[in-house]
Amino acid sequence: MDAPVISKRVYRFGLFEVEVESGKLLREGTRVKLQDQPFRLLCLLLERAGQVVTREELRQVLWSSDTYVEFDGSLNATLKRLRFALGDPADNPIFIETLPKRGYRFLAPVTVEESVSNAAPAVHNALFDDTTPARDERAGAPVPRIPAADLAGMYSRHSLSFGIVIALLVILGVASYHRLTSADERKSGSGAQPQVVSRTSVAVIGFNNASGRAGDAWLSTAFSEMLSTELAVGEKLRLVSGEDIVNLRLSSPWPQTDTLAQPTTARIGTALNSDLLVLGSYANVGKPENGQLRLDVRLQDAKTGRILVEAAETGSTQNLFDLISRIGAKLRNRLGVPGITEIEEPNVLASLPSNPEAARLYSRGLVKLREYDYLAARGLFEETIKADPKFALAHSMLSRADIFLGHDDQAKAEAKRGLDLANRLSRVRRMEIEASYYHANADRAKAADIYRVLFNLFPDSLDYGLQLAKLELESYHPEQALETVHQLRQLPAPARDDPGIDLREGGILFPKDLQSVDRLWHSAAEKAASQGKKLVYAKAEENLCYLNRPHLQSPAECREAYEIYVAAGNRAEAGSCLQLMAEANRLAGHQVEAVPLYERALRMFREAGSREMIGVTLNNLSLVLENEGQWGRAEQAYREAKQNFEAVNDWANTSGAISNIADIEVLRGHLREAAEMYPKSWELADSSGRARHEYAHFQYGSLLLMQGDLKRARSEVEPQVASLRAYGGDPWLLAIALSILGDIQKAERNLDGARKNYQEAMEILKKANSSIATIQVSLAELSIAEGHPDAAEPLLREAIAEFEKEKSAGQKFSGYLSLSRAFLAQAKLSEARDALSHAHELADLSAFPVLNLQLQLVQARMAAAAPNSGASGRNDQTASRAIRAVIQKSQQLGLYNTNCEARLALGELGMKLDPASGRAQLVLLAAETRSRGLELLARQAEQAVAGAAPAVVAANKSAM
Repeated sequence: MDAPVISKRVYRFGLFEVEVESGKLLREGTRVKLQDQPFRLLCLLLERAGQVVTREELRQVLWSSDTYVEFDGSLNATLKRLRFALGDPADNPIFIETLPKRGYRFLAPVTVEESVSNAAPAVHNALFDDTTPARDERAGAPVPRIPAADLAGMYSRHSLSFGIVIALLVILGVASYHRLTSADERKSGSGAQPQVVSRTSVAVIGFNNASGRAGDAWLSTAFSEMLSTELAVGEKLRLVSGEDIVNLRLSSPWPQTDTLAQPTTARIGTALNSDLLVLGSYANVGKPENGQLRLDVRLQDAKTGRILVEAAETGSTQNLFDLISRIGAKLRNRLGVPGITEIEEPNVLASLPSNPEAARLYSRGLVKLREYDYLAARGLFEETIKADPKFALAHSMLSRADIFLGHDDQAKAEAKRGLDLANRLSRVRRMEIEASYYHANADRAKAADIYRVLFNLFPDSLDYGLQLAKLELESYHPEQALETVHQLRQLPAPARDDPGIDLREGGILFPKDLQSVDRLWHSAAEKAASQGKKLVYAKAEENLCYLNRPHLQSPAECREAYEIYVAAGNRAEAGSCLQLMAEANRLAGHQVEAVPLYERALRMFREAGSREMIGVTLNNLSLVLENEGQWGRAEQAYREAKQNFEAVNDWANTSGAISNIADIEVLRGHLREAAEMYPKSWELADSSGRARHEYAHFQYGSLLLMQGDLKRARSEVEPQVASLRAYGGDPWLLAIALSILGDIQKAERNLDGARKNYQEAMEILKKANSSIATIQVSLAELSIAEGHPDAAEPLLREAIAEFEKEKSAGQKFSGYLSLSRAFLAQAKLSEARDALSHAHELADLSAFPVLNLQLQLVQARMAAAAPNSGASGRNDQTASRAIRAVIQKSQQLGLYNTNCEARLALGELGMKLDPASGRAQLVLLAAETRSRGLELLARQAEQAVAGAAPAVVAANKSAM
């Protein structure tokens, strides 16, 4: 047969491709300038990627024998130009490794595309010869043998080593890697993606303790970790992470046997996206004092269950590495993977504990960490470090445990120690250690840079891509995150069909496109269920519970996810489901039911050490405390929540906590401080790229209304109403915004417009299955302003009954205060006094003058309306003093509206005591308030001058 004729050869690596015949180096389709000599050097290295090219070989190829050059200087200059073109730092190389006094090696995976005139001959794969049928552990029946030819294409499958433990419960990964390129290295936008060739994926799923001795249980984890490390050397295979394997075993256990039947291997392989499974057993042999172990290992094809390799070795418990290296060599040989070189062996040794005691402690620590027992894990990693102080991974794992436990300073210190000890490790291990350091320091942007490099180097890795997209989003680059998701969807099947991609894209699009988010998360749930990924399914259901588009009080998705997490022992995610169920109850108006759920969730998060979720739960529990009138406790919890968010650089949630603190500052009369906090909140929300800013804007608008600045208040609120209408995702926010806009219109005496907005807010809350009682109070206040206090009374009684049912003391205070106004306007002084007494009993207002001044003003009006006792007019004098005190305090605090309401009350009282003085005060007030657009107050002042019945001003709703 004629030899194939090569017409074109193209090498691809990372973002680059090299067209050999045309002499072009391209980076994402754009040509990179590179002189001839560096280009030839690059081609030689690519041709022998993964191999050492000696300096003498480079001399012979790059310079002819009759050419005299100062070789060392010329080669260094050529290499420097090549590194510059590739963006490859010499001290921390991505592509070209320098081996002192020996030569150079190209590190990154390389794909080769050749155009040929004749088809290449088929290659026989000896891996599938002489294989043994797998036993069915349930019935003992053999699995029919499948000819090797029928297994073609097996290695095109792709692995998912995402579980759900760390990040999206380990679904979205926790492995951390070293930064090698800049954050903007990868362009966004469209363009043809080079075809990705998937490496073979291997999952070391564990070893059965055949001796049954409890003291030997740790060896299963030790052997799994050591063998995974052994097989990962050279980066030709993709190893499924131990976290993912443990999470699958916790949620969907399989028999602890030496060999698994085909249905079980297929289930495990699908759930882990793994081509091959490594498992087996170990047992003590000989006399116990000799410390000898026999390790039996089997390599099974996940899809067919076929046993591809059986190996057994016996070795000393004092030298586990030697035992594993002999097993690993057999597996690597059968897989066609080059053996570990002398240069690589020290990297492997540095990745393992240096003595058996450290290995035992470290393995037990990993078990506890993966079982979410972070306190026990921390103690075991500390003991590991005592046994082997220079073991870098133990410091890194101790740092991770400290992060979960909320020990920030200790986590940073241990991460730094791990980083300082990482020089002897392989480059991937060094990357893991440094990214752990970034994680401990909450630097998500640098972590994103690290994963960007890993994904560029290993574009077949779904793990790296998903984690990169997550970190790009968390470092406030959603466009880059979407581009990464687009790349993941170009991967070969089955990787491109992984539910983690839908989960990640939904998270990026939330909350801008809720319809697409809902579709993506439902798709993720369906895919996860069909692929047997139980914990991924739980995460999809948890996300749908968070979305809660039907606005249910107790979403079924949350309950189902909670049960899966509890069964798997994942307290952090179980707590997240409890927190979401609490939110569903709170937003549906069931405050009492929400509190114990929040408290249970908070206990779980504190045990798990999840700073972000501690903050979320504290913040949302504070909303209930605020509603109960416990404003001081609420503020304290908001501030603690903010501290937790800031500790992990969660600026999106920090912005929300700041707004909530500002609300309490308003009640305290600290208007200047609040006026500074609201803009800070929306600026943080905008910069985060994943938080909405409307709440801070319309609450600031409410504050401006209190200060009598209607024009600016309207400019803050109206755009937010429009934005929330377009958004369509949060009915509660839209209802609040409409209510505040109604307050502004009421102050402008646009009473029809105000009623329209209140009624729309009420309909929105009804559709959201939420309480409408607060809007009923607003409508009742509007009725008082319209001169129909009798219509306000039934609305207020109904609202107060609802507040009573919800145990909402804060809102009940507002209801009783409004009810006292309605009775006062009807001259029902006894009923007004009784309602005001109820308001007094509900909360201590001494520290919250914005509320207290409103109560004092109604009290003063009641005193003015009561018959005078004695010739001195004692009630009038009492009322006058009280009103003047409100005027003075409101002016001091900058509460312009309250100040004007008090001046109106004083003018009305003056019309009775000193008509000329009272008239002058009212005329001045009418002119002043009209100039500011406060038409309702202006009109009431004019009516009082004209001799109409004294008005009871309907107060604007305060921020409670």
